[in-house]
Amino acid sequence: MTMKPTRAPALGEQLAAVLRDQIVRRQRQPGTHLVEDALAQEHDVSRGPVRDALRLLEAQGLVESRRRGFFVVGLTQDDINDLYELRESIEITACLRAIEHVTPTQIAEAREIVAEMVKHAEKSAADDFAEADMRFHALLYVMGGNRRLQDVWVAHESVFASLMQLTVEEDVDLRPSALDHGRLVDLIELGDSKELESELREHLDGARTRMAHAVRLLADGPQNEIAS
Repeated sequence: MTMKPTRAPALGEQLAAVLRDQIVRRQRQPGTHLVEDALAQEHDVSRGPVRDALRLLEAQGLVESRRRGFFVVGLTQDDINDLYELRESIEITACLRAIEHVTPTQIAEAREIVAEMVKHAEKSAADDFAEADMRFHALLYVMGGNRRLQDVWVAHESVFASLMQLTVEEDVDLRPSALDHGRLVDLIELGDSKELESELREHLDGARTRMAHAVRLLADGPQNEIAS
């Protein structure tokens, strides 16, 4: 077994996921006051899970705590660039380590995920594609065998998941992206470190550009803001 067993997310984590998606999509605008009582009533939960959710989002830099409570910070183009600069650094390291540490079972698992991605791409199933894409990249960190790198990825994974959902919804054809992931597996298995690093940089640069474009469209377009 290469991946850690999953558990059902706590209420606070579930609410954080909902709010995170709304913030990334600018349905809750920067500067919006997130009132605990209102959120608890809106989502039919007690204030405890609301506080847990807001603390999670604060740790991810999406909200900030002020004297009167929590307020939306949101994501800027600079934030996206910073996130991808971090991701490029840790993911390249993980993939290069994977050349030395990967197991045949992990290679097989990665190819299974790529096959799923191709299937979802052919059906234009954006949600399923994004979910498989995130599993693929999480597996890269497992392949690298460095627990600290995995911890850094996990800390930011949910923000990348929300951003990825935006980009796959914008992509007309998801098949090239699926095939790119297959190429990464090939290069890890071949042990071609130079080509692997080049391919991964190109892959992440393309993802950064698409995400920045999607966020810019949201910022420029009409908003369906949620009242707080």
